[in-house]
Order: sequence, then structure tokens, then C-alpha cells
Amino acid sequence: MRKQQRHPPRQSSPLHREGGQAYVELVLVLSLLSLIIAGVLFFGSVLYAKLAVSMASYDGARAAVEALDEGAGVGQGQTAARRTLEGFHMNTGPARVSVYSTSSWDRGQEVVCLVSYNLSLSRLPFVGRFFNPTLPVRSWTSLRVEEFRSDW
Repeated sequence: MRKQQRHPPRQSSPLHREGGQAYVELVLVLSLLSLIIAGVLFFGSVLYAKLAVSMASYDGARAAVEALDEGAGVGQGQTAARRTLEGFHMNTGPARVSVYSTSSWDRGQEVVCLVSYNLSLSRLPFVGRFFNPTLPVRSWTSLRVEEFRSDW
């Protein structure tokens, strides 16, 4: 009769014991990394919208002060501001553009262009849970009506 050889009990290798720890670390690192990426996307889109709205308000005011007539100035300013937003590939639907004079539309008087834009952040991850999905972005520029422009 042959003696059965006894095998020593299997020892788990160090790799097997640390496998669960590696998965936990992976989950923690990936969740932190995705949160950082979402933050960069959030602040990047807000910064881009702020830049576009600031440029639109300046372009609107610049176009408005070139006109000596209030009706023409308001129209020119609103058109220029909307075209600037289109140049930044932004939807002009949620934009509000106001062009007005602080006193009268005469040479040297102040003209203000106010641009308000409701930025939709719903396409970004995690934003709906932590922030309002619509963020208002505003900018205004004040310039003076051209003093040396001729009437004709």
C-alpha cells in the first residue's frame, strides 16, 4: 500500500491578499480624477462664457457710440453684441443685450452696453447635483459717444 503524500496547505500569495486593496485604491483614484476633470470642465466653460460676454459688451458699446442717433446706436450695439456671441459659437437665444445712454445721446455722453447670458451647465457631469444647471453671466461696458464724428 502506497502512502499518500500530504501536500502542505496552500498559502495565498501576497498578490492575492493585496488584490482587494488595489481595487479600492483604483476606485478612489478614479473617482477623484473624474471629479477633478469635471471641475476643470465646469470652470473652463464658465470662464469661456465670461470672456465671450465681456467681448460682446465691449463690441456692442463700441458699435453704439459710433452712431450719433440713439435709434441707430441701440440697433448697431445690439447687433454687434449678438454677432460677437455668435463668433464665440454661443447660442444667442439666452442672451439679453441692452444698450442705453445714461443721460442723452449727444457727443461725449456715456453709453452703456449690458449683456446678460444664462449659461446652461446641464451637459457637464455632477453639475446638476451640486449647482444650479443655469448660471447667469453678465458684463457691461461704458463708452462715450464719438465727439469728432460728423453728421453726414
